[in-house]
Amino acid sequence: MTNMKDVAQEAGVSLGSVSNYLNEKKIRPDAEERIKNAIKKLHYVRNNAARDLRTNGSSYVVFVLPTVWTPYFSELTFWIQKELDHYGYKAILCLSENEYEQEKGFVDMAEEQRVAGIISVSYSNLTSHVHSDIPLVSIEKEDTGLFPLVSSDNYSGGEIAAAELKKRQADKFLFIGADHISSTAMTARKSGFVDYCNRNGMKYTIDKVPSTHHQEEFDIQIKKIVDNIAGSKYQYRNLGIFSYTDEVALSLYKELLRRNIKIPEEVQIVGFDGWKLSQDQQLSISSIRQPVKDIAVNAVKQLDKRVNRESTQDVPRIMLPVTFLQGDTTKTI
Repeated sequence: MTNMKDVAQEAGVSLGSVSNYLNEKKIRPDAEERIKNAIKKLHYVRNNAARDLRTNGSSYVVFVLPTVWTPYFSELTFWIQKELDHYGYKAILCLSENEYEQEKGFVDMAEEQRVAGIISVSYSNLTSHVHSDIPLVSIEKEDTGLFPLVSSDNYSGGEIAAAELKKRQADKFLFIGADHISSTAMTARKSGFVDYCNRNGMKYTIDKVPSTHHQEEFDIQIKKIVDNIAGSKYQYRNLGIFSYTDEVALSLYKELLRRNIKIPEEVQIVGFDGWKLSQDQQLSISSIRQPVKDIAVNAVKQLDKRVNRESTQDVPRIMLPVTFLQGDTTKTI
């Protein structure tokens, strides 16, 4: 029996384009013509009954995220589950460890089990391989334009980090990013920081670290960065560092202290996420705080709209404001 994958292959387009065409959403005219010809050639007939079964009658939502071994993801999981419960859904937690094949397996499982929908935190191109007629909401990264995106304003976070370090008399600046993640969110954090520095004549350097999943490589790179800071490369006094996550910021903090570099008197650090150690206690590192509860509230709300077919053809891109949290790694002003 011919299916959507056959049509997509024959037409030379993505599954998402075929699904958009079948759901009467706008696609490129050339793609539309190729899909029409492929459907005619293959005698494809859409199975509407199977489509309806996918979302009708299920109360389960698959929540895909990389890990729960950080306070940010643990807090996000708490609020996602709480919001799903509020709408009458039950969460199926799926941990991908940033492995694309695992993420694909979770999506296949979701489709086979006909769950209500999917909420995903993925730094791969996962959504380009998901049928656009399955309710899905992406947190932080969604590059296809087919699914709703809920994210912090990462660009603004980078700007705020640079501005706060400048306020505290830093006169040299360092951004530390990831060499293993390519996403609009991570790029935006860097871009916001770099653009602010360029607009304000602030001298900056960029460095990268590997994933903490490769702990030995990560530790080696952190030590190399601190070696450069302690040496002549940065002339570290009055150095302001913006790290793309709190996890990296905390590792830097510990290694700098081990090298007897005074924080925040000589070097200041701002992380990103605003980790909470408990419901009422923040990590002591200065950070750009993501509005975790608001992310969960908006993600579940958007998913519920799609499950109940209440949404319009517009695909929302929801950017939520971030805030600076003063901690022990920046000077008090």
